[in-house]
Amino acid sequence: MIQVLRKEKKYILPRRAAMELERQLSGVMQLDTNGVEGRYFIRSQYFDSLTDGDLHDNLAGLWEKSKLRLRIYSLDDQKAKLEWKRKFGLDSRKSSLTVTRAQALQMERGDASFLLDMDSQLARQIYCRFTAGAYRPKTIVEYQRKALLYPAGDVRITFDTDIRGSVCPWGLFEPLATFPITGNEYVLMEVKYSELIPQLLVDILHQADSLQTSNSKYLQARLLNL
Repeated sequence: MIQVLRKEKKYILPRRAAMELERQLSGVMQLDTNGVEGRYFIRSQYFDSLTDGDLHDNLAGLWEKSKLRLRIYSLDDQKAKLEWKRKFGLDSRKSSLTVTRAQALQMERGDASFLLDMDSQLARQIYCRFTAGAYRPKTIVEYQRKALLYPAGDVRITFDTDIRGSVCPWGLFEPLATFPITGNEYVLMEVKYSELIPQLLVDILHQADSLQTSNSKYLQARLLNL
């Protein structure tokens, strides 16, 4: 089990402004070692209960919100990350397990019983939530991400482009028909940090203060699929 505790801020930026911020930040931050020049593909399959409880909590802007998803980085991946992400205001707690491709497909079919075979409290918690709420796939979101890292304060800043949602919520490992969630002229920037953001980063990010948003890729995709 992996658990990450962070604070999060999201910004919707015009592409030109995002490119300028990325240029400035690249001068003082490190590229993520994943992907090519810090850029890589992500696809997430989101689950929700029979009553869409997680969606309604997000729409209501509750202080405590939750998302359950499977995440891959290539359609050829033989493993997936099973992630339970909870937010408490600006604070975020992401707990994750690694599952096989076969287990991910089993979960897609509504069967999470394999979690009971894992020696993990998180696996049991997810199983109980999944089963009690009759969780099923609700949407798939994919995008290209570029990530920058700053060790002091454990700061991670990502730029997501070509954000697309699926017409069908099934087929995590399959080519899918998708539609754009944000136009090509916009970029989603996420700032994640464990402690304080160093002042030199604050000074650069100040340019985006007026463009902060609470909407997530998940929420936009769910709304377009309703």
